[in-house]
Amino acid sequence: MSTVEQEVSSIKATLEHLATKADIARLDSKLEKSVSDLTWRMFGMLIGLLAAFGTLLVATQTIFD
Repeated sequence: MSTVEQEVSSIKATLEHLATKADIARLDSKLEKSVSDLTWRMFGMLIGLLAAFGTLLVATQTIFD
């Protein structure tokens, strides 16, 4: 087997493990959905934290007045 044939077979073996455009598009879609879900979770947690802080503030004002 010549050097060129060995290099070509090495390249072919490497190409089998690389991602295709469809793989990348699917991954991009999943990543976009994950970012969107996490953003909404963070927004919900912020609202909950603000509500808890407001409740604590009202409770302390009621106790110390």
